[in-house]
Amino acid sequence: DDRWPATAPPAKSSPVEPPSYLHSGQSAKSWPVGRASHILQSDHPIHWPNTHNNTKTTTNTTTTMDLPFNTDVIATIFNEDATFPDLFFLVLVLAAFWWVVFAVAAAIIKPLVMGKPWLIAAGERDYDRGGKELWESLGIPKTREEFLVSFQDMWAWNQTLAIQHLIGGAVCLPAIVPGHLGLDPSVAASLACLGILSEMGWEIEDQLTWMYKRFFTAGGKERVPDALLFILGIHHSMTTTLGLPMVLNYRNLHELHWLCFDLQAAAAISLMVTEYTKLLDLKKPAELRQFQSLTFVALAVMLITRGFHWVYLCGSLLVMWYKEGSWGFLVVGTVISAIFSLFNYAFCIEPFYKRFVKFMKVSAEFRKLPADAPARDRRASVINLEAAAAAVLKRANLEEELLADLFQDRKVHRRATLPPSAFGNKVGKRSSMLMLRSSMGDVAHLLSQLDTIKED
Repeated sequence: DDRWPATAPPAKSSPVEPPSYLHSGQSAKSWPVGRASHILQSDHPIHWPNTHNNTKTTTNTTTTMDLPFNTDVIATIFNEDATFPDLFFLVLVLAAFWWVVFAVAAAIIKPLVMGKPWLIAAGERDYDRGGKELWESLGIPKTREEFLVSFQDMWAWNQTLAIQHLIGGAVCLPAIVPGHLGLDPSVAASLACLGILSEMGWEIEDQLTWMYKRFFTAGGKERVPDALLFILGIHHSMTTTLGLPMVLNYRNLHELHWLCFDLQAAAAISLMVTEYTKLLDLKKPAELRQFQSLTFVALAVMLITRGFHWVYLCGSLLVMWYKEGSWGFLVVGTVISAIFSLFNYAFCIEPFYKRFVKFMKVSAEFRKLPADAPARDRRASVINLEAAAAAVLKRANLEEELLADLFQDRKVHRRATLPPSAFGNKVGKRSSMLMLRSSMGDVAHLLSQLDTIKED
């Protein structure tokens, strides 16, 4: 009690302040007892000094821990003066968040779709359309059964990936539309930057998963070959290199918000279209028309977001950096944008366009076949149609399929590879031939066998 000043307790109308020697981190429980007990029991409000967010509480005292970043991630998202450590901590939190989301989504989606006849049938078509050759060209050969298991795993994984990109694009919308959807411009810009940081967090999580698969699992070098490493490096280069510096220096820049929206929204649309069109049977006229329409939409989105608008946005950024004299941004941005632009054109736009044009020609020929066309001509037309569709799908989704394979195990479960006919009450030759289909690798050979059975 000698520490207390020899004064009477404060009047009842006066608010109580902690004594001067009590540092800002202490709680009421650490105040001396005795003469102060009536103060703690009174109904007067006690006004506390502002305390640091990061504190470590012990039994009797509270000591301040000065961390180099703010652990309040919500405050960091909307803080225009956030520091590099603050933003990097937020990115790590988002990386952990997306790891949990993908793990939970896989646990929910996979049991719902694995072994379903419609998905197995789609996998059979994808294998015969060139899926076998695709993986062989990458140095990752797969048997039909391995392909079917991987196809079903990837289909489930890609649904989550599409949602992740869709969310990343959606949070950019307030910043790029007039009026900001009624939000404050600062809030809209913060949400767009959250889209960038979210993508960066996912890419870090994906990169770490890739490194784990490559260096710490059996057969990692075979499962993650050089071609895959190249695709991943290009895929992740822009956001991981320029993401944080751009948010720190240009968080309110309109071109930055558009760039984030274009890349993430385009990826989401491409994924959703591709995964849906894999389920379509092109021999059915209605589903063929769906394939044509949706593929055209995907091509249009790619041309705009990875072609015309991409060039405009990158050019605007480079000119801005040149005028500002931001030579570091200019050099790094020029290199990254040049590599990414080359990748967009050589691996996405140009091949996809050529294959789409070819597919439209082949599908037109297929539709023009008369009803009484010879079986051999119809068979050849179907083979050409499936081959053209395979080229479109392979080019539209090569990047995502390579990424998705990182998460798959090659253990085969026969329950998940039964042909669709095994789930129905099929009889006779039709059932026998469909069962045989699950072990055959050449669609032309299958069709010729079916034609032989028909003639017999």
